[in-house]
Amino acid sequence: SDIDLHYAIKANPMPAVVQHLCGLVDGFDVASALEMNTAMDTPMPAGRISFAGPGKTASELSRAAAAGVVIHLESEREAETLDGIAKTLGIRAPVAIRVNPDFELKSSGMKMGGGPKQFGIDAERVPDLLRRMAGMSLRFEGFHIFSGSQNLRAETLQDAQSKTVALAIELARHAPEPVRVLNIGGGFGIPYFPKDEPLDLAPVAETLGELSVKARAALPEAQLIIELGRYLV
Repeated sequence: SDIDLHYAIKANPMPAVVQHLCGLVDGFDVASALEMNTAMDTPMPAGRISFAGPGKTASELSRAAAAGVVIHLESEREAETLDGIAKTLGIRAPVAIRVNPDFELKSSGMKMGGGPKQFGIDAERVPDLLRRMAGMSLRFEGFHIFSGSQNLRAETLQDAQSKTVALAIELARHAPEPVRVLNIGGGFGIPYFPKDEPLDLAPVAETLGELSVKARAALPEAQLIIELGRYLV
């Protein structure tokens, strides 16, 4: 399809839930070795499982690389650590770069963009890492750009998704290989409080359709991915 749907297992890692969702989504996103084991126990192929999150240990990186899971790099240091592991294993580990975007998702419950944050590599530092990756034992797969979560306003999501695709197209000019995956995060909010209005999906879907065409034209090999957690649960 034009856009793949991934489930972020941290929203509910119960094995029965993950098994059930395996037949309904196109991939899984994990944030720990335990979640990775849960995902690997399903029929989901390893290449459709991504491992994101800061603070991955060397043993987690080794296990993910050996399994063929796509590792989302959160820092230059993580790239160097994984490069050493991949050389030891004699493989090219599949990776996507987690980009901390240079814009913020307005009115988001949890902000994750603009200036140094705990997630991802600041957008302006990504081109340098992409150039260095040519000499590493890493197979560049694409980008993971995520600007916030728990959003109930369609126009906010549309704006963030448009900026995300534009940023990916810009960064791709520096990439050592074609972009094959472009994870634009999720951010779809859940109405938790009495005054909360549920998210209107129709305008979001319309914008995603347009962005999918734009991304396909600029990055012909890229698969667009939306990653949702609690919204799916």
